Parts: sequence; C-alpha cells; structure tokens
Amino acid sequence: MLSIMAHEFHGLLYILTACMMILIVKPIAMVTVKQRGLLFIAIFVFLSVCYMLMETTEPYVFALYLIPILTALGAIVEGWLAGVVAWAAFLVCGYWIVGTEPVATALATSVLLLLGILFHHRWLRTCELRQLMYMALLLISIYEAVYIGIYYERGHEVELGSLAVILAGTFVSTVLVFFAYYQVRNHERMQEELFNAEKYHMIGQLAASISHEIRNPLTTTRGFLQMMGKPNINNEALERYRAHAIDGIEHANSIITDYLNYAKPTIEDARPIDVKAEINALIPWISPLSVMSSIEIKIIHEQEANCYIMGEPKKFQQCLLNLLKNAIEAMPGGGVLTITTRVDQSNVYIQIADTGIGMNKLQLKRIGMPFFTTKEKGTGLGLMVVVSLVKVMGGQIVFSSKTGKGTICEIRYVLYG
Repeated sequence: MLSIMAHEFHGLLYILTACMMILIVKPIAMVTVKQRGLLFIAIFVFLSVCYMLMETTEPYVFALYLIPILTALGAIVEGWLAGVVAWAAFLVCGYWIVGTEPVATALATSVLLLLGILFHHRWLRTCELRQLMYMALLLISIYEAVYIGIYYERGHEVELGSLAVILAGTFVSTVLVFFAYYQVRNHERMQEELFNAEKYHMIGQLAASISHEIRNPLTTTRGFLQMMGKPNINNEALERYRAHAIDGIEHANSIITDYLNYAKPTIEDARPIDVKAEINALIPWISPLSVMSSIEIKIIHEQEANCYIMGEPKKFQQCLLNLLKNAIEAMPGGGVLTITTRVDQSNVYIQIADTGIGMNKLQLKRIGMPFFTTKEKGTGLGLMVVVSLVKVMGGQIVFSSKTGKGTICEIRYVLYG
C-alpha cells in the first residue's frame, strides 16, 4: 500500500513539474498557439519516460494512474494533437518499458482520447474550472472501468485493497493536476490580455500622436496657402508664404518618416562604416547649435587606427545626429559635449557625454519609450527611432544620468574587419 502511494506521489510531482516547466518555458521560447501543443507533448512525454525509467512500479499502477491523467490532460486541454501523441507514446513506451497490458491499455486510452477530444472542441472554451474537473473525473472513471474490465477479462488480477488505493490516488491527483494546469493556462491568458491591452493602448497613443503632430504643420501650410490666394499680394510675400508652406509639408513628411523608421526599421544599403570619419563629418552640422548655446565640443579617439562597423551610413548619421542634438539641447546654459570612441577585440564603443540638466531614475527608466521626452515641445520620436535603428544594426545602447550632472549615452557595435 505504502509503495503504491509513494509511486503515485512521485508521479504527481512529475506531472506538476511539467506544468511548471510549461509556465516557465513558454514565455522564453515565445511559442505560438499551434506550437504550444508540441511543447506540451515534449515536456510531458520526456518526464513520463524519465518516470518509467527511474521509478520501479507495477505495470497496472502505471496504467491506472499516470496514463489516464496525462492522456486526459492532453486531449481535453490541448486538443487532438497532444492527445494523439500522448496516446501513442504511452502505448509504445508503456508496453516496451513498463510492460503494461497492451489490449486493455489500447482500448481504454482510445475511449478516453475520443471523449477528451470531443469535449475539447465542444465545451472547453465555455467551461469553468469546476466543470472541467467534473468532465476529467468522468472520463477517467470511464477509462478505469474499461481498463479494469478488460484487465480482469484477460485473466489478470489486482488485490482490491491495492486497486482502491490506486483509484483514490488517481482521482485526487486528477483534481490537483487539472487545478494546477488550469491556473497555468489562466496565468498565460492574463499575460496575453495584458500584452494586448498594452499593445492597443500604444496603438491609440500612436494614432493620437500622429494626428496631433501632422495636423500642426498641415494647419500652418493651409494658412499660408490661403494667404497666397489674397488679392494684391506682392511677389516677395508670395515667395515667403510658398517657402513656409513647403517647410510645413516637409516637416509633416519627416514626422511620417520617423514613424515608419520606428515601426519598420530596416537596413537597405549595409556596408562598412568608418566611425571616426562619420563623427568628424557631423561636427559641421552641430557646430552652429553648439556656438549658439556656448557649448564646447571635445572629440576623443582612444585608438589612432580607424574602426569600422557594418550598417547603413545615412541611418548611422541619423542616430548620432539625434543624440548629439539632444545632448546640446540638454545644456541650455552652456557646457561641454564629449564624444569618445574606443575599440576592443570585438566591439566599437561610441560615448556621447554632456554636462547638462541630467535625468532622475524614473526618467532614465522611461528613456527611449514611446512618447517620453524631457522637452517642452518634444514628441519622443527621435530617441525612439535611434533605439530602434541601433538595434536593427546589431548594436546596443545604454544611458546613464544624474540630475544636474549630465547624461552619458554609450552605443556598442560589433567591430567589422
């Protein structure tokens, strides 16, 4: 009796371990709904084989306990694929490894499999935990009745006391296993709902932001176009209005381009990029801004040799230019902007440091997230695009900052060549 209870307890631990493994592995492996059944099969069959090889038990204990619980769990909860594979695996492994009675096992598991698949397709989506347990207990009761009837019919015998202990353990374990697996599925469902809610919230924010950001330059453009239609307007004013209208359209176009770069960052023309040359080429673009803000620019190359990375030059320039402009705008009262490059055996590091207003811990955690900005008129799009492009070029970007002391941004790329 005690040995039977010990084997059933060990089997229960194997099953609950499999449930926990699914809960852990599924988010890491990012499996789809279709792949989930295969994950179920792989974990449960693997642990079941381990149980058969490591645990020494009577064949009828295995057939009356582990086989019905896992076959019912696969067929009822996961569907026909998991159920059929579990059914086939237990028939083959049970006979060859444990030595179960083949006819009784085949007929009983076939009945259980068919009823479980029927329940899965008709009632699983609408049933609650209590109904699920009732159905599982009913199907396993049918399995036990069919198996025991055929088992005795073929001349085998089991002591009634042992049989009662096995059946009691099977029904108790069924309740515990289905409760645990229901909680696993419920936890996964809540994660998916939370993910979808965040996704839809972000889509709503994107739509509102697009509408707001594009409407502003288009409204300005419309105003200048209306002014161009006034009578008796001189040519100088007409050209000025036309230039302002074109600027508004170009601004709207740049906003759309930023959204597209964030949504679908791609590298179309990848080739070796000389990091030092690109940085030196950007200095004339930011020098006027730095002079206006009384900012000193320092460039430090720790190694004299040129360092190359693989990527698209225009998008690499876009990333650096956005970061350099942000650094300058963070020092309205002047300061020092330091650009440092260094190389190790496998990576190129670009560090952009300012002595500006800095950020607190909460702001630092949100940096690069949609719509986060420290500027009064900013949208956060520029940094979103930077983070997205750095990742698509195989790089990593890290920020560190202290309020009142400045911010350091470090980008790491794989060294080319």
